[in-house]
Amino acid sequence: MGNRLRAARRGAGLTQKQLAAELGVEAITVSRWERGATSPSLPRLRRVAELTGTTVSDLVRAPDGASAHAVELAALREELSETRALVDRVARTIDVLARKSLREGSLRASSES
Repeated sequence: MGNRLRAARRGAGLTQKQLAAELGVEAITVSRWERGATSPSLPRLRRVAELTGTTVSDLVRAPDGASAHAVELAALREELSETRALVDRVARTIDVLARKSLREGSLRASSES
């Protein structure tokens, strides 16, 4: 996918730094994607396709359809993992705030007695 991403970026007349700025990432991140060291998340891949005038399918196209689907599924799994981590952080924060609210309510009730 890295070579196709590089070709699409160059075809759109964008530098790594320009593409990174549009995506809200560091230029080194785009470089890593193009080298195949890492892969962009599906939402970022969609944005790359939009910015380069191509499609996600073109960017992840593999020798056969099954491989392309595997790449897309991997990107979706990564996105799901990121979403789960965010939901877990929100749940922990809500739990902490709820416990704090209960303690403060108990203290107020005690002091009013």
